[in-house]
Amino acid sequence: MTRLVNIAMKRTTAINQECATAMSIVVLFMVLILYAFTASASRKTIDHRSIQKNTQSHVLASVYVKMVLLDSIVTERGYQDIYGKNMLHVKVTNPCNADSSRFDGLLSHIEVQLKNNKGKTSVTYKHPHPQMSLIQFIQEEIHIKDLGGRKAAIVPFYYCGGYESYDMKVSYIVLYENKSYIFHLDYYCGEGVECKPVRTLQATLKNLPKDIRTYLIRYLTKKHRSRDSFHQE
Repeated sequence: MTRLVNIAMKRTTAINQECATAMSIVVLFMVLILYAFTASASRKTIDHRSIQKNTQSHVLASVYVKMVLLDSIVTERGYQDIYGKNMLHVKVTNPCNADSSRFDGLLSHIEVQLKNNKGKTSVTYKHPHPQMSLIQFIQEEIHIKDLGGRKAAIVPFYYCGGYESYDMKVSYIVLYENKSYIFHLDYYCGEGVECKPVRTLQATLKNLPKDIRTYLIRYLTKKHRSRDSFHQE
C-alpha cells in the first residue's frame, strides 16, 4: 500500500513539473511576441517621423526656390526693312545691378528674339561662369544697321567683375536675314595704350555674312579702343 502511494506521488510530481515547464515556455513565447510587436511599432514610428521630416524639408526647399526673386531687364525695338515690320525682344535675367540687394550666382542669361513676316528667330545665351561675374547689359547700345534694305540687329552685352584689370570681355548677338550669330571677344587693355583684341576680328567673325562682317570689323575697331567702352569698372 505504501509503495502504491509513493508511485502515485512521483507521477503527480512529474506531471506538475511538466506543466510548469510548459507554462514557462508559453510565457516566454508570449514575451517574445510582445517584444517583437513593440519593436516593430517603434520602428514604424521612427520611419514615419523620418519620412515626415524629410517631406517637410523638401516642401520648405521648394517654397524657398519659388520665393527667390531675380532682377531682369526687358527691352523691345521695332523697325522696318525688306522683310516688313520687325519686332526685336531682349530679356536679360539676373544682370549686374548695383542698386539691387538680390544676387544669385547660379545663373545669368540673355534671350533675344526677332519676329517678322518671314518668321521668328531666337537665341539664348547662358553665362557659363555666373559665380565669377554676371551679364552687364546696356540697353542704349543696341543698334540697327541698314545693309542695302536688309537690317541687322546688333545686341552687345558685357560682364562685371571676375577678370584681371588688363583683361576685358564683350559679347555680341547679331540677328541678320533671320539667322542668329553670337561671338565673344577678349581684349587686352594695357596701361597707357589702346585696347586690342586678343584674337583678330577677321578670325572671330569669319562665320558671318561678308557685308555684316565688314561693317562689324570697322565698328568694333572704333568702338573698343578704351577700357571705358567695356563697362567693367
